[in-house]
Amino acid sequence: MSEVETEAKSANAKPGSRVLIIGLDAATFDLIEPWVQQGYLPNFARLMTEGAHGRLASTLQPTTAPAWTTFMTGMNQGKHGLYDFVRRRPDSYRLDVTNSSHIEAPLMFETLSALGKRVITVNIPYTYPPRPINGIMIGGPFAPAVTPELVYPQEYFDTLKQIAPDYFITPDYDAHATDPMADFAERLHHDVELRERVALHLIQSETWDVLAVVIMATDEVQHSFWMCQEASEDSPLAKYRHVIRRIYQRCDEVLGKLIAAAQDAERLTNVIVLSDHGAGPFRWMINLNQWLAEQGLLEFLAERINPIKQLRLAAIQRAARAYRRHAPPRLRAAIRNRLGVDRFSRVQQEFQSTLVMTTIDWPHTQAFSLGAGGNLYINLKGREPSGTVAPEDYERVRQRIIDALMQLRSPETGETIVCRAYRREELYHGAQLENAPDIVIEWADHTCWGRGYYGSQVPVFERQEHLDFSAQPLTGAHRPEGILLACGPAIQPGVRVQGAKLCDLAPTIFHILGFEPPADMDGRVLTEMLREVKTDLVQTTHEAARIFSPADYTPEEADLISEHLRALGYL
Repeated sequence: MSEVETEAKSANAKPGSRVLIIGLDAATFDLIEPWVQQGYLPNFARLMTEGAHGRLASTLQPTTAPAWTTFMTGMNQGKHGLYDFVRRRPDSYRLDVTNSSHIEAPLMFETLSALGKRVITVNIPYTYPPRPINGIMIGGPFAPAVTPELVYPQEYFDTLKQIAPDYFITPDYDAHATDPMADFAERLHHDVELRERVALHLIQSETWDVLAVVIMATDEVQHSFWMCQEASEDSPLAKYRHVIRRIYQRCDEVLGKLIAAAQDAERLTNVIVLSDHGAGPFRWMINLNQWLAEQGLLEFLAERINPIKQLRLAAIQRAARAYRRHAPPRLRAAIRNRLGVDRFSRVQQEFQSTLVMTTIDWPHTQAFSLGAGGNLYINLKGREPSGTVAPEDYERVRQRIIDALMQLRSPETGETIVCRAYRREELYHGAQLENAPDIVIEWADHTCWGRGYYGSQVPVFERQEHLDFSAQPLTGAHRPEGILLACGPAIQPGVRVQGAKLCDLAPTIFHILGFEPPADMDGRVLTEMLREVKTDLVQTTHEAARIFSPADYTPEEADLISEHLRALGYL
């Protein structure tokens, strides 16, 4: 028995019903509601009729890293500290790919473990490296590989491989397949099957109070196949028109099976189904660093170096694109193995530094963008190593950028595409506020989506079309509202939940289990969807829950994760 289990068994926990959590990454009512009406999703329909449901506000930005972390902590980003898939290293322009160890707050699974609850999680993003809990944690995206380090306790890894010998984290897109899109769709169905198989085994064979599983295929399929839903009959995309719907139908089957398996005559089970954000069509990628350059706020190094160095930099950029676009996953793995981890890491670091860090002329740059969505940073003196903006000019530069952003217009319609540009302190609060972006963009309808791409040879507005399928298509993007469905003995049936946020779910789960939510959670208990509001709750704190030490990816692991993030348009 582990130290965590020993401490948990001795905790004074109040017994109560258990909670099954099913996450469907990026699932949206914009698709679910019409398909329910058409009879394609009977289990979704039953949940909506017999339970409570409503739209669930995501984070800003509505991306995987901050969204799932907000769900797991019940806290805003200013407290848990995850704003993106990457983060700046202190006193440097270099970046780290973020993981679980960068979350600066306890997960609710840790706190519930310390309170004596047995917890099992499967494939939740940002649970790698897994944390010591009273139960089992199988890490999720963006773990670099399926190894014993994916699982806590590591002894359970052998069982995982027995249940699912071909277990993987995310499916590869193989541009060299005979039909890459059909091949990818098949891999996504297998993705769903693996999560179902593992979750069913755990539900039926393990003792648990809270069990959570996340299926990522809903997100991946929408990123790659959204445009296919709009295809005409004579289009080469027409044969993929129903790929997204079929993944939702497969997930509907999973909902029915997991909920049925979780029913126990001795212990009543409450079910919560959620997504971290929604999804919709994607038309234009906005390369924010190029936009900042046009505003005179950023200079690319290529514009200040001699022609020979410009040609070398352009050649490296072309080589990087060709490597990602045309080299099959197996070939990339073979290259890494042939070079060896240390040598490959040195090559990779030099390559990445050239592409990412040395493309910008920092001493002549006032602002820059990083990561996914629309996060901008001021190149501030005293904070950045080559800062150019004096502290007394910080607010003036921020206001200049905000005013300019509000003038951004769609190249298609001419309409304003920025709903609002926030100063970080308008959105976040807490000890991690200092690591937040200085400006955060909220897009008007998210058909336009920003990123902090460092290449100088790209337009501000980049049309999203990949009809030759030599690269993973990217024609679906995130939306700020996900889904929430709940049913069970604690849930009031027939309720349409209004105004729910991701950070509200952790406090609500604590309440259902008979615990007072920790005082530092920012969310509220969704009392409107509960049959009764409990008053005799066990008081809780986060003491003894934070039993984790930071761990960064190796350079090779960071490269693997970065490749996947770039394919999804996040980097």
